[in-house]
Parts: sequence; C-alpha cells; structure tokens
Amino acid sequence: MSAEDRMFEALIEASGVPVQADEKAELRKAYASLMTLAAKTRVAGRSWEVRMLPGYVPEAPEKDAP
Repeated sequence: MSAEDRMFEALIEASGVPVQADEKAELRKAYASLMTLAAKTRVAGRSWEVRMLPGYVPEAPEKDAP
C-alpha cells in the first residue's frame, strides 16, 4: 500500500463517518485529483507571496437633467 493510500484510509477512518464502497471509490478519485494538483503546485522555490489586485470602483452614471 502506498503512502498516499495509507493517508487516504487514515483520513476516512479519522472522519468516523461510515462510507460505502461506491462512495469510497469516488472519494478516492477526488483525493487523487487533489494530490495531483498539490504535487503540481508545490514547486521548490515558488513564491507564495500574494499580491493585491488593483482596486476598481466604477463611477456612478451621470443622471439626465429633466
């Protein structure tokens, strides 16, 4: 059993929620997808600094004079 499989089984057991076999299979697929994304994201030397996006405030439309 791989370390990823052991981690998944430990998470299921720690949840304390009864999980049927079909649910467990779907959860395992989702967990594998998340682990794949995490592996792609965790790159050595990657900057984790979060920069603010520029603020945008729309101007109020001009009212037509009666």
